Amino acid sequence: MAMVSATGVGVRHALARALATANLAPADACFHLRQARVRLDSRHRVLGAEVMVSIHKPQPIGTWSPEDLVGCINPDGEHPLMARIPAGRPFFLDILPVSWGRWINRSEVSLPPGVDLLHPRTAVDFDEALAFADGLGKRLPTTEELALAWGGARYPWGERPDPERGRHRAPRFDDLPEIGLHPPNEAGIFDLGAWLWQWADEGQLFGGPERGPVEKVDRTRPIGLRLAMDG
Repeated sequence: MAMVSATGVGVRHALARALATANLAPADACFHLRQARVRLDSRHRVLGAEVMVSIHKPQPIGTWSPEDLVGCINPDGEHPLMARIPAGRPFFLDILPVSWGRWINRSEVSLPPGVDLLHPRTAVDFDEALAFADGLGKRLPTTEELALAWGGARYPWGERPDPERGRHRAPRFDDLPEIGLHPPNEAGIFDLGAWLWQWADEGQLFGGPERGPVEKVDRTRPIGLRLAMDG
């Protein structure tokens, strides 16, 4: 195991720089984000981040201890940028929402003006989300799985708003943040919280201002997706 530190403009960027010291891209690595902190401006926007990362050799799931598996990304080397969520029926979940860059690589959609490749893909219809997941041999997570990834608290990081841990209010559409600016939760999942709603397999939206699914689709809020696989 190697332990490395790095800084960046956000946690995702600092993480990529840390892995690069071992000549690894995030999609190729098995790692655990041990520490992460961000610096904010007066409007609670991320100015920079520092991380400490442990880099591991992938190994079969059965050889990991349950404690070491929690928050470990791609532990078996077969699930890039996915964390294994322990449950009665364990599953893997994308640690990041699907970005515009990832979406464009699998479709012929053009990048809208003013949108960055590292912004989450939003304004996604449920059928589009299903088709995208199926095209990658994955699926949408269920509402139960998203709740397990979220954790038992009001917010993914705890009971109270904490601008250093995540954005708990929905941003305006012209202020959509990049993916992975803030630290992940204990399960290793980034960008869970009120600012991004996500499609669940049942056709419901999960997230928003509450921990849980909602029946009504509110088009005034950003709606995105992340993918899951059985684990």
